[in-house]
Amino acid sequence: MAAWRKTRLASVDGLRGLAVAGMILANNPGERGHVYRELQHAVWDGWTAADFIFPLFLFLVGVCVALAVDRDTVRTGEAHRFWRRVLTRAIILFLLGLLENAYLRVSFENLRIPGVLQRIAVVYLATAWLHVRCGNRGIVSVILVTLLGYWLLLAGVPVPGLGHPSLSRDVNWEGWIDQLLLGNHIWKYETTWDPEGVLSTFPAIALGLVGVLCGRWLRLGGLGVGRGLAVGLAMLLLGLLWNAWFPVNKSLCTSSFVLFVGGAGVMMLAGCYWLLDMRGNAAWAGPFVILGTNALAVYVAASFLASTLRHIRLPDGLGGEISLQVFLFRTLFSGWTDAFLASLAWAVLFLLVLFLGAWALHVRRIILKL
Repeated sequence: MAAWRKTRLASVDGLRGLAVAGMILANNPGERGHVYRELQHAVWDGWTAADFIFPLFLFLVGVCVALAVDRDTVRTGEAHRFWRRVLTRAIILFLLGLLENAYLRVSFENLRIPGVLQRIAVVYLATAWLHVRCGNRGIVSVILVTLLGYWLLLAGVPVPGLGHPSLSRDVNWEGWIDQLLLGNHIWKYETTWDPEGVLSTFPAIALGLVGVLCGRWLRLGGLGVGRGLAVGLAMLLLGLLWNAWFPVNKSLCTSSFVLFVGGAGVMMLAGCYWLLDMRGNAAWAGPFVILGTNALAVYVAASFLASTLRHIRLPDGLGGEISLQVFLFRTLFSGWTDAFLASLAWAVLFLLVLFLGAWALHVRRIILKL
């Protein structure tokens, strides 16, 4: 019996496709100065629609692990082969993330070490290990200890050098750990912390474990739409309640944020599972399912394509230079009177190009498992 199950659900692929589409739209506007509010991340505390996108994908990493991995088989006969495969995949994802950060760079003195793919790699490895080792009670215990411990540390323990706890953008435990371990190898748009930094990886793993529980319920047929909506709503409301003491904050991946977006993820999964898999109404979600089938490959392609378009330089006719991305955007959308709509239209066009690539893989039944 194989340790890996070849289980594909339209609901899971569809939600992964939705998450990847959202990441592409949020990351690739025509002009950074003209982006609709919900496609921008919250400056610090609070949330927008964009803040749900990447966490939804991390939640689905856990769901996929639980659906794909047979715990009993791993523990009884195929452990060596299984862990070699898991570790290899995690290393490949992490190295791809480093390559993404290093692509077309001249200097590596401040190369960013964390990143989206790196966090996916760590969450994948951790959720796979905990899924095999722990039952449901163990998973719940790890989630609770992680979220409560993270809250007590960030909100209750003085930040070294400051003398009191702080959740501010400039001084917090996440930034202190990132500076200690990563130095200047963090996100170039921040000076003291990284949005995928070291400390916030732990609550991100807890979010993946929420997905593991949902994946187990799906395998057992226990994630009915009613139960899923009830559990998800309870988590979401608890996150909102906790917000009064520990603000919902994506950058820090606060415990209240994990409950908030995790609850939304549970509700979305339950609703999509009922609609797409139980009732079989999957045709309307076809584009998202196609994107979700090769979700990581599409994301990686989007990142490298965007970097290439920004790197290629062309004369602007005024003695200066502009990027190929700016040239194409101005050529196609300069006549639009609504700058925000034009910026979004570029992002949609960019997504469409990537969808065509995903569709080509789909019709050839090619699945790139990064």
